[in-house]
Amino acid sequence: MEPSARARFCSECGAALKPESFQGRGEQILCPKGHLTLPPGPKVLVACFINCGEKLLWMKRGNPPRAGHWAIPAGFMENGETLREAAARELREETCVHIPAEQFSPYMLGSIDFISEVYLGFRASVTGEDCACGPESQEVGFFSESEIDWDNVAYPSANEAVKTAYREARDNNFGVYHGNYTNQEDRLELVWRPD
Repeated sequence: MEPSARARFCSECGAALKPESFQGRGEQILCPKGHLTLPPGPKVLVACFINCGEKLLWMKRGNPPRAGHWAIPAGFMENGETLREAAARELREETCVHIPAEQFSPYMLGSIDFISEVYLGFRASVTGEDCACGPESQEVGFFSESEIDWDNVAYPSANEAVKTAYREARDNNFGVYHGNYTNQEDRLELVWRPD
């Protein structure tokens, strides 16, 4: 197993990594100075479904992949942060919207097997539409469902999730969902809804 482009050097000391057997667990990517670096695994993606009334917050992506296309604010969790902290940071970096981590509610979770990602969607409501472009966005704003150019959405496989969020924002009644996204199916199912 070769170290990926993201895992060529030890995050603790900077030494070049190499694959070795470790404690009978098969191939692991190890630092020659003794720091353990696990092999590349699924990435954790956090998404932010932020509503202001019936509108959701969108950003036009400034970076590849899908630069110039619209998406719900999202990004990858970093070392040393909780899931809610990751959501708050990504939201702040991409849209300049500041919401304390503890105000995020779990909303959608699932896996995207063909790109080895686990995603966790969080939601929060705001009372005003204040937002601005961060360094990774070309435009940001709150939009109603009818205002979205669905042909210019960065990740059409997420459209069902986004349309669910629009419906629930209109009804002000949010559930918790589980989704599976594979090359064969896009499935989103309700797991729980408060009474």
